Amino acid sequence: MTNEEKILSLLENQGKLLEKHSELLERQGDELRNINLTLENQVFSQLQALAEGQKTILETLAPKNRVEALEDEMIFMKSVIKALSLEVAELKKAQ
Repeated sequence: MTNEEKILSLLENQGKLLEKHSELLERQGDELRNINLTLENQVFSQLQALAEGQKTILETLAPKNRVEALEDEMIFMKSVIKALSLEVAELKKAQ
């Protein structure tokens, strides 16, 4: 086999490899397009729905300062109830 024939053979092999690579890249491109479509149609819409749900929850939650004020009030009410219960118990003993 002459050098020219060897070079031609190598060039043919390179051409075949390039065709295979081209096909592979095309398939990967198709797969990426499919992934992008899935992201756009399913994942992003689900994320949007989650964000809307979270927004609704945040809008309906009581503000933190209001919750803290109610907790303080409950602590006060509990102490008043305990004091009144003790007073009632002492009055019952006195009868």
